[in-house]
Formats: sequence, C-alpha cells, structure tokens
Amino acid sequence: MDHYITSLMTNFGYFGMFLGMVFEAVIIIIPSELILATGGILAGQGIFQFWPTFFIGLIGSVFCAILIYAFGYFGGRPFIRTYGKFFFMKEEDIEKCDRWFEKYGSLAAFLGRNFPILRTLISLPMGISKVPFLPFLLYTTLGSIPWTFAFVYVGYALGNNWVILNQFVKKLKIPILILLVLLLLKFFYHKIKGTNKKDQSNH
Repeated sequence: MDHYITSLMTNFGYFGMFLGMVFEAVIIIIPSELILATGGILAGQGIFQFWPTFFIGLIGSVFCAILIYAFGYFGGRPFIRTYGKFFFMKEEDIEKCDRWFEKYGSLAAFLGRNFPILRTLISLPMGISKVPFLPFLLYTTLGSIPWTFAFVYVGYALGNNWVILNQFVKKLKIPILILLVLLLLKFFYHKIKGTNKKDQSNH
C-alpha cells in the first residue's frame, strides 16, 4: 500500500496527496498517517516542500471530514447502516463515535480528530444530528492540525526510515485504544450512576 501511495504522490504531486486523503475518507482501511508521513518523506527529499505538504494534508483531512459529515447529514442513519459496509465502516466503530458525540457534543470533532478510525468517523453522528456546519468546520480544522503536523513532521525528520515510523504508529495505537476503553468505561459509569439516581428520586 505504501508503494501505491508513493506512486500516486510522485506522479500527481500535491494533488495526488489530496486524492490520497480523499481515498482515506471513502475507504477507511487506507491510513491517513501513511499518506501524511509519505508527504513528509517527499518533503525531506526536496520533491515536496514542508509547509505546502502540511497545508495540503490539513485541507484534505478537513475535506474528508466534510464528506463524512454530508453522508450523515443527508443520508441519515438508515443510509449509513445500509451502505456503510461498502466503505468499510464497522457498526461498532460507528456506535463508538455516537457515544463520543453524546458525551462531548461539538467538541468531539476536535478531540476525535486525533484518534485512529475515530478521527474519520466522528463526523457521522454530527452530520446525523445536524450539528451546525460552521462550528463543526471550526472544531474539525483545529482538531486536525496536531495530527497532520505530527505525521508530516515525523516523515520529514525520518526520511526513508518508514519502518521506524510504522513501528512507532503501531505502538502508538495501543495506548490510544487503552485510553478509548477507559473513556468508554467512564462514560458508562456516569450513565449508570445517573440512572440509579433518577430511579431513587422517583421512589
């Protein structure tokens, strides 16, 4: 896959990088970190430049979020449940994003943009709930900056040492998953606690 993305970007330049980010939104199995890091590697080689690479990655990331938001806004939950599987959207991932949105509201667009898988799908429940577009766009843009900059910079700094970067990404996903589990446990704890208090007050 990394060879395909490198070919796409070397043949089509910044536009190829943008296309790669769009493919990442439509086909979830393509990791955005791979696209961004490859752009950074090419910038380190002098084929790209660092800041244009960062901005193209940011624009592509936000554009992808808008696409997913539109899926939810215009298609609603029935559309996602029927056609989401064709875009490799797993039901459990969508439900996880629903819980994040219930807990954090519009701020979920900011927080979720820095977690794998969640960063792509978090726009769905916001579109389904018809969150106003401008707050969604603002939080999504701000939330996309750290992730985009981090992977472009790491690719730029490491150059062709993609193996090191790939191992780093795999290790990074483990603590992220642990954090997600802890947040979900906290969410359910407060939900159950709130339900018990409500039942006691009714008695």
